[in-house]
Amino acid sequence: MAKKIYKIGFNRLGPHRIDLVVFDFNHAAIRCYEKAGFRKEGHIREARKIGNEYWSLYQMSILEHEWRSKKKTNREEL
Repeated sequence: MAKKIYKIGFNRLGPHRIDLVVFDFNHAAIRCYEKAGFRKEGHIREARKIGNEYWSLYQMSILEHEWRSKKKTNREEL
């Protein structure tokens, strides 16, 4: 899914960066995003109130040149 987002995002829409937020306890998603090339940029503490609790988020992003470099590296490994 991340590959499709990158391709549509960077090739068709032309942004310099793509970013997302993910709950800080969602370790599987964080690992997935990091494997796809996203980097943590910040920790947004108690950003959302869910019921009686406050949940924190990580903001993550990937820059176009990072994606293109990762794409090139992956192609060379094949």
